[in-house]
Amino acid sequence: MVSIILVSHSRKITDGLKEMIEEMVDSTGDVRIFSAGGTEDGRLGTDSVAIYNIIKQSSQHSNILIFADIGSAILSTETAIDLIEDEELKSKVILVDAPLVEGAFYASIQAMVDKDVEGILAELQNI
Repeated sequence: MVSIILVSHSRKITDGLKEMIEEMVDSTGDVRIFSAGGTEDGRLGTDSVAIYNIIKQSSQHSNILIFADIGSAILSTETAIDLIEDEELKSKVILVDAPLVEGAFYASIQAMVDKDVEGILAELQNI
């Protein structure tokens, strides 16, 4: 199973993107989509601990791909990854260098077809 974590300053962006992707992929199957936008109290911002908790929740998945939009969303994701003490779990986590919307959508579709993370990442080079 592949987890895809969507990180943005806006919960509306990540929730909307999650909804769009789940229309195309079977979220009960081999691809799980997680929204990690905004702060816990609904403001604009990012939350490293929330991202970390989703990573921990996905620890049994074969790969965890994280797509972040800009600035502190990327920094918060990097901080969340730094919080991981389990090296095996950390090795599954990839902060993908691709556009949030197009990259996450494309990776989700590709993950249904090809579970190999290298194949998914290679396909992302085409967008």
